Amino acid sequence: MSIKFKLVDESGLPDTTAHVWVAGWINGGSQKHFKVLEGNNFTRPSTTKAPTSVPFQKLSDIGDVVLEDKTNGDDRFLFVVSKDKPQDLTVTNNNPIQYTQYPYANTPGVEAPGPFDVFEFGLDAQLNLSAVSGFGLNLRFDVEGSDGPQYGMRKDVTRSQTAKAFTKFMKNEAKADPAAAHFLPLLYSTPLTKGGFQPPLVDNQFFAICDPNDWLASNSGNYQKTTNDPLATYWDETLDRFFSPGNVLSINLGSKAVPRLYEGSCTTQTQSGSTEQTQVYTLTGPAGTFHFYKPESGLTSSQYVFQQSFGVGLTPAGAAGDAGLLQDSIWEALCRGVALDGVLTTETTESAQAAFSTTKWNDWSKWYKAGKTCHYYSKFLHYSDSDGNDSRLSGKPSLMLNQAAYGFSMDENPVGPYDGPEVPSKTNENIKSGTVTITVGKWV
Repeated sequence: MSIKFKLVDESGLPDTTAHVWVAGWINGGSQKHFKVLEGNNFTRPSTTKAPTSVPFQKLSDIGDVVLEDKTNGDDRFLFVVSKDKPQDLTVTNNNPIQYTQYPYANTPGVEAPGPFDVFEFGLDAQLNLSAVSGFGLNLRFDVEGSDGPQYGMRKDVTRSQTAKAFTKFMKNEAKADPAAAHFLPLLYSTPLTKGGFQPPLVDNQFFAICDPNDWLASNSGNYQKTTNDPLATYWDETLDRFFSPGNVLSINLGSKAVPRLYEGSCTTQTQSGSTEQTQVYTLTGPAGTFHFYKPESGLTSSQYVFQQSFGVGLTPAGAAGDAGLLQDSIWEALCRGVALDGVLTTETTESAQAAFSTTKWNDWSKWYKAGKTCHYYSKFLHYSDSDGNDSRLSGKPSLMLNQAAYGFSMDENPVGPYDGPEVPSKTNENIKSGTVTITVGKWV
């Protein structure tokens, strides 16, 4: 059982401008099995001594990389574009200390020398390109075979085209929903504040397209301070309507043939450990009763949707089991602009079919419709064409192959009955053999 990775540089960058570099490792965190990419192999100093740094190599100098080791899920190729060779990544507790997540409110602790992106892999695991933490490079990968799956940015789309498409797309979306314009600053090329840290640019191109969660975190001291960024209140109105007392949800976590139904309504209650009242959905089903609380308006509401992090306050049941799947379903519906479609009032539920929320939320033809509050960064990744128009309307191919992308943390195929296309840019099966080609696409 082994996978051969072919790493390809199609950037077309002149040597006088920059090079594409790559670092790689497998089994991060394991003292016995942590290895780093050197030459074409994953290696370590000895069976008893783990690597103390992770080197970068010029991508064009690397041949085929064969993976034969069992992996643990902390396995990455890190691609970065810069003129000079990047410094080795340092290692702590058998884990590489990776580049500080952008955007940068201050000088980053581990500064990247240029735009970067990652590819996640493993032996007998799903392979994926994730843009959950932003878009740095136009990567793509394909799995061996004439009908093998392909993911990532189209071969004919350059990185510079992506930036132009992003700006045009947000401006086009703002015609139906002016709030879409709030996502325009996510195209990150200049300091967040006057005199602040300037991200390193290559060939005068943008550094990255930021994820809105990271954008707000950087602008608010990791959500500990306030910010006047308009994205901080972006979800307020939608959440007020979604968590309106009397609203009812009916969610199927199973299949049509074998449903796993949870139902309940939104009421006003005093949350445990607090003296203040808030709105909460109480959903009851096969595994018991779970509560899902409305976040406080303002920055907390945007953190709730953009970050999608399970916490004691708003998601007290946690991420495990059906409680986690129910919360995932709510977040996915909000981001895709269909959450309100799956809500009925108490007066209208008598004639409704069971699982009416899931039926609406999992109808992929209704996702990200013009004028509906949604996660526009994710909508861009899934549906923009190279001219910045919605590819579903223009009839032109989307920037991302098969409209598959990771636009937010829980951007997976929805739970419950679903007959649409693959949502994320990852293989739907574990890959344990064959050839996988990973390509860094054209720069200009």
